[in-house]
Amino acid sequence: MKLYYILFICSIFLFPSCSNDDDQGSNNRSKSLVFGSFAGECFGNCFDIFRIDNTKLEEDRVVDFFTQNYSFKGSFTFSNQMYLMYRNILNEIPTEFINGADKTYGCPDCADQGGFYFEVTTAEGKTKKYIVDTNNTDDQSAEIITFKNRILDLTKDLKVVN
Repeated sequence: MKLYYILFICSIFLFPSCSNDDDQGSNNRSKSLVFGSFAGECFGNCFDIFRIDNTKLEEDRVVDFFTQNYSFKGSFTFSNQMYLMYRNILNEIPTEFINGADKTYGCPDCADQGGFYFEVTTAEGKTKKYIVDTNNTDDQSAEIITFKNRILDLTKDLKVVN
């Protein structure tokens, strides 16, 4: 009987937790991501912008044009089902965006080609902003190019829903 008691006590210390560390899709490197695309020479809404965090997916339908001092204003919240479909994008944020400093890649919209806007809030609460050329430029890593292509597809999917 003592042996069973000792094994039980040992198992408590060997297997302390069976909790779910999924944290709703987050890799704990980032709290949120604001992402979207913009164009300077267009008619109507020239800025498609979204924010996803560990609880919801939103769109800013208030701001029609991108400016350097942009601040996200969530005016539409997608369904939880939509959030669950896309929450893993938080795991795909390039390491350079998590660890780097604010930066512009290439020359976004210099030739009317538009650009991408990314704002990452890290797990530590630091907010970092990136403006990325739609063209693949020498200063964009393969990880950034892959990510911006993923964001382009995601943005198109979200616009279809609306």
